[in-house]
Amino acid sequence: MTALIEVTRWNGATIRTVDIDGRLARLLKPETLAHVRRTAELARQLAEAHGVDPDQAELTALLHRVASVYNDRQIMALAEYYEIRSDPTETRVPRLLQGKVGAEILKNEWGIRDSELLDAVRHYISGAVRMAPLEKILFVADKLEPERDKVYGDLDPVRALAMTDLDAAVTRLSVWRRAELPAASWRVDGMFTSQNELSEFARATWPS
Repeated sequence: MTALIEVTRWNGATIRTVDIDGRLARLLKPETLAHVRRTAELARQLAEAHGVDPDQAELTALLHRVASVYNDRQIMALAEYYEIRSDPTETRVPRLLQGKVGAEILKNEWGIRDSELLDAVRHYISGAVRMAPLEKILFVADKLEPERDKVYGDLDPVRALAMTDLDAAVTRLSVWRRAELPAASWRVDGMFTSQNELSEFARATWPS
């Protein structure tokens, strides 16, 4: 069966942090590339603090936006091709499927077989009921990279929390209260109580 969307294929053996920057520079928009670099730096710091392989964390963060190059129509086509189930929010806002689609692209088109990396990419937007340490690191790093301060104000307290208690930081990011986001450009009413609501938060605050 032929893929509906032609995607760049990397030889799995060539994927290393030493050469990935150049590859991503050719693939991603400049602002997205800047985001993944900032996320990778924070992911590495978090990994070192929590006993996770920092190279694996950095690589995972660098790769987490690979599906951002596709428009909504293409994302939905790829989701259908890879038999990815979507919830109503994801169907309405296809870019929320970028993590799930990105994980399938990395596995099937780029030859990546690191299941921990793939799960982290798959769940970085809304998280999962049970997350491994690498998944938590990417989930947190994506939402706390330094440019987020321009939207929410000073996030250093949450970053400091993440360095000492990763689970507490995941919980904090999953249950934002409106009062804790005074500078947010998108109104947050009440508390997030489901992955769909967190997806809506991601939709409103995502870098391009």
